[in-house]
Amino acid sequence: MKILLINLDKSTDRLEQQRNQFNELGLEFERLPAVTIHDFSDEDYKRMAFNGQRPMKQSELACFLSHKKAWEYVVEQNQPCVVLEDDAVLVKDFKKIIDDFDQLTDIDYINLEVHGRKKTVAKNARYSVVDNSYNLLEIFIDRSGTGGYVLYPTGAQILLEFMAKRAIGLSDEFIHSCYELKAYQIEPAALLQSDKCPDYAVSCDCVHNSIIGQVKNKSSFTLTNNELFHFKMRRIGAQVGLGLRQLQCLSKGVKREIWVDPLRFNE
Repeated sequence: MKILLINLDKSTDRLEQQRNQFNELGLEFERLPAVTIHDFSDEDYKRMAFNGQRPMKQSELACFLSHKKAWEYVVEQNQPCVVLEDDAVLVKDFKKIIDDFDQLTDIDYINLEVHGRKKTVAKNARYSVVDNSYNLLEIFIDRSGTGGYVLYPTGAQILLEFMAKRAIGLSDEFIHSCYELKAYQIEPAALLQSDKCPDYAVSCDCVHNSIIGQVKNKSSFTLTNNELFHFKMRRIGAQVGLGLRQLQCLSKGVKREIWVDPLRFNE
């Protein structure tokens, strides 16, 4: 299974760390150049980033468009791919996991990470991989994390078509609000973003903070009262929708932490 690594041209330190990690794991990746805030105009920014629950930062839009590039790649290649951000820390048996994923069917998306928040997942596993040492649980509600996931061509097509149905937003919020996906969570987690490693007692040579928070908008906009009103209404609508989703999942899912086994990361 091909691995795509989303990486900014300027983030050479992150790229080198990933090369070292992949060499240790006996894996290869294909670098996918990340979209930057200079790759779209102010007009395109406002057209795309002002239709959700709040205005997106330009760095947040760039992150979303970087993931969209990965989705388009999966459709073009017509094969499942692992999509990673360049701060991903992987378990030692990652190669065995993705080799087994190639044998699975009737799946659109597999979330590989945890991000410090509970998820609503099925009470029982649907699949197991690596000699039953990892389980795949159907995801019903998940609100955070796009540090690493497996995307199948069917899932990539669903996400691209989903863009025509609703406003784009943060990449993780957008993916997890697409309930058409046959989405699964691996347990124990197979990946952490480096800034989450200390929370789970996982050693990490270098902890990277989110680039999104470090990049400032190159342009500023003043919102009108009408725009502020529509943002508020969309936030209310989203909360109502999430509440309904929670009610629908009461009988088939459970909201809980996903297990992280530090020994699977650490030597």
